[in-house]
Amino acid sequence: MPERRDPPGAESAPDEHVEPAAIVAAPDPDAERLLARCARLQAQMLDFTGRLADMEQQVRSYEQQQFLALGDVVGECLRLRREYLDLKAERSGAAADREQARQAEADFDAYRRSTAHTPAPRPELDDDEQDELRRLYRAAAMRCHPDRAEEAERAEAHDVFLRVQAAYQARDLAGLRAITAELAGWARKRDDVSPVQGSAAPASSAVRRRVAELQTQVADLILAVQTLQLDPAYRRAAQVERWETHFAEARAGFEAECESLREQIAGLASRRS
Repeated sequence: MPERRDPPGAESAPDEHVEPAAIVAAPDPDAERLLARCARLQAQMLDFTGRLADMEQQVRSYEQQQFLALGDVVGECLRLRREYLDLKAERSGAAADREQARQAEADFDAYRRSTAHTPAPRPELDDDEQDELRRLYRAAAMRCHPDRAEEAERAEAHDVFLRVQAAYQARDLAGLRAITAELAGWARKRDDVSPVQGSAAPASSAVRRRVAELQTQVADLILAVQTLQLDPAYRRAAQVERWETHFAEARAGFEAECESLREQIAGLASRRS
């Protein structure tokens, strides 16, 4: 039997265990597309969040100016309604009249409580300051929105986001500047943490769930914006050029009601005497 020979240049390998090569996970073909979709949805969410905040701020500004223009006559009208309905209930003794008198009393008490805690007028900002306020709000909201934060940072991000919202609604430009500086330091600390080497890309299933969550949030914000756009209070507030006309018309109506109530009170009082 012929002797077996190794091929030329071959050497006998020692009998040892050879570790298999590290298995590299194949890239997820959907991950990049889904992450881009996430980024677009997050941008939309922040855009609609800012738009809704602007609309709500417009309504609050209108209500504050309305109170300054009408607060005294509204209070007098509510007081006269209470007095008239008290006299009417006393005279008739009817259950319906007594209920109306109780409701008028409650309305007047609610008005007095609301005026006792009227917030201080918000600072007036010129056009440049308004632009800076909006710019800082959107930048800060983008940095600290809870839906953009890691799970471990979500609670802190939520607290900061509430502060950002409050500063924006109060037109607190200095406060918003301070929060923006704080967020810049927050971002620098995060950047100082080295990323984990070799970390796997997010799984497509997890990113798909995130996309679905963001789609729902964006849809909710769109609905909130559309609903507020149809609200009569917002429609009035959006017509800034007609504010003075609205207030003048409302004051005339309240003054006419006050005069009518005084006449009716006088009539009931004379009958009682």
